[in-house]
Amino acid sequence: MAKHVAVKMRRLVRRVDFLSLKEQGQRVMTQGFVLQWRDMADEAGLAVGFTASGALGGAVQRNRARRRLKAAFDAVCRLNPDAKGQGKWLVMVAKMPIFKMDYVYLVADMRKALREAGIIC
Repeated sequence: MAKHVAVKMRRLVRRVDFLSLKEQGQRVMTQGFVLQWRDMADEAGLAVGFTASGALGGAVQRNRARRRLKAAFDAVCRLNPDAKGQGKWLVMVAKMPIFKMDYVYLVADMRKALREAGIIC
């Protein structure tokens, strides 16, 4: 059974886009990640990127951190019919505590950060 996607979304993958967002975007820090965002008038929905630095460990740990961020984002935004996904770029940067956080708390952090960025009510 396919899940209904509430928000039109594409992935940010180019390094230059990540760097542009870091320099010119706004940010909110949570315990498990940093959310960076920027309004982009020509973006039809949301462009989202997930990243984890080498400080988190090897490839296995970085992939695990990104998977946790993606799952929390899907639960809070992508599958949320009340989400407003118009004209924004988002990047989520995992921080070390993401490995020790309970998933429920990570979702609460995601909800708080996306609310501050104006994505959800």
